[in-house]
Amino acid sequence: MAIEHTISSVQQDSKKLIVHWDDQHQSVFHYLWLRDNCRCVDCGEPALGRKQFRITDVPLDLRLESVVVKDARRIEVVWENDRHKSTYTAQWLRQYCYSERARAQRRHRPVLWDSRIAKDLPQVNYAAVLATDAERLRMLGRVRDYGFCLVKNVPPRRGELETFAASLGVIVETDSGRIFEILLKSGEDIKSVAHLNSDLIPHHDDSYRTTFPSIIFFHCLVAGDNGSGQSVYVDGLQIAECLRREEPEAFALLSHYAVPFCKQQGGQIHMQARSPLIHLDSEGNITGVRISNLFVAPLDLPEMIVEPFYRAYRKLMDYYTARQYQLMLDLCPGDLIILDNHRVLHGRTTINAENQDRHLRHCYGDRDYLYSQWRTLNQSRALHTLEDQ
Repeated sequence: MAIEHTISSVQQDSKKLIVHWDDQHQSVFHYLWLRDNCRCVDCGEPALGRKQFRITDVPLDLRLESVVVKDARRIEVVWENDRHKSTYTAQWLRQYCYSERARAQRRHRPVLWDSRIAKDLPQVNYAAVLATDAERLRMLGRVRDYGFCLVKNVPPRRGELETFAASLGVIVETDSGRIFEILLKSGEDIKSVAHLNSDLIPHHDDSYRTTFPSIIFFHCLVAGDNGSGQSVYVDGLQIAECLRREEPEAFALLSHYAVPFCKQQGGQIHMQARSPLIHLDSEGNITGVRISNLFVAPLDLPEMIVEPFYRAYRKLMDYYTARQYQLMLDLCPGDLIILDNHRVLHGRTTINAENQDRHLRHCYGDRDYLYSQWRTLNQSRALHTLEDQ
């Protein structure tokens, strides 16, 4: 539950309002930012798609005519240019304070992991997820923090995957269809390397798409118990951070230069995308990775960059193929795993003759819908907590 802070005092200068809080924290709010975020009826609510105010409606040297603190819990200002009145609650101002400390506190910090996570897997029970919002919230939180969550005891039958995935948002259809059956096949029935019994290097799915799927669901229906066909998972954020720490020049190359990916199939499909293997935000934080040795097209790089890039690329591959970074799982019938495909790489060991009937089904979801559900459940829990006080 968030702490409700009150306003101790305010100061103003020609460009900004300085708010002093009861806990000694200080916030700076520029006048243009405050005016742009007025939520009155005339200005409109952007969360509802109804924002009417435009920054071109006011001068860049916007000034306040007056500012008043009401009951230490809200600020009322009148703007000099048009005498428009805006009101901001203390709770809202503190929530959106953009001081360095406040922004750092708001930033999500994913939990990085390696092979040792096998001792304490992020997992939930299917029946519990269906029964309570609290367990569903816990499951979504695991996906958000770790990039995956194992759901146990999902009935190993057709239809269960679709129902569960749809309860977490939309199922994203691709050229592979809505649901993809992972079975060993032969001859013309082979549509993917997933249909072969050979091992699969850890990778992200559909890297050849400009916007590649963000969530994958794998549901195991049939599996042997001889140890072949193990699922392999790697935390892409972990290996990217290791590369940044130990090989900063390699990290700089892989986060700057775009790699081309391509898929062609049957004269009907020809998809291409270009992207750095490591994605950064404007402040240098790693936001995702896109790695797939399966679909890399010929590199298109400046001549002097080709050899250094390959050295960096090899170093990255050393990380994600090293056992110390790999989670090895024997998926059992009834296991369903949710993966963040913009973070966690997945692969598989060789399937031997005793496990030829191995059958997984998978589909894609949308991370925006999963995290939307996580936020709404979080907000609902916060409201219930307030009601119980």
